[in-house]
Amino acid sequence: MDLQQAKVRVRKVFEDGFGRGDLSVVDAALAPTAVDRHAFGDDEPDMAAHLKGAIGMFRSAMPDLAVAVGDLFGEDYRVAARVEMRGTHTGTPLFGIPADGRAVTIEQFHVIELDERGRGTRHWANVGADAVRLRLVGGNATMDS
Repeated sequence: MDLQQAKVRVRKVFEDGFGRGDLSVVDAALAPTAVDRHAFGDDEPDMAAHLKGAIGMFRSAMPDLAVAVGDLFGEDYRVAARVEMRGTHTGTPLFGIPADGRAVTIEQFHVIELDERGRGTRHWANVGADAVRLRLVGGNATMDS
């Protein structure tokens, strides 16, 4: 497995998938049997559908979404990424909260286990949902800005 190529695939999922809406990067980055550590929705039969749905949710909630990969590490058969998403919540609800025009910054942490071809087979993440909910409803979430 080429670890550097796997890191490129992971970066593309965030920068091109979430950042630009290019869903083709999802299929290239995931093994067909990939699983996630949290449940899929009823309309998400597999990890690829789940990830494409997440991209759609963020992009429709924040049409000006910008995504940056702050850190990207790889060792053996795993890649870890720290990702920052920024946008203005002017679109559809985000984590169940209606849009109100607020600027939103989301810091996420991801660990992806890879197969022998460098494709994601298992995913663990903290996607920042709790901090976003607190900020959007006027609560206090400790976050660096």
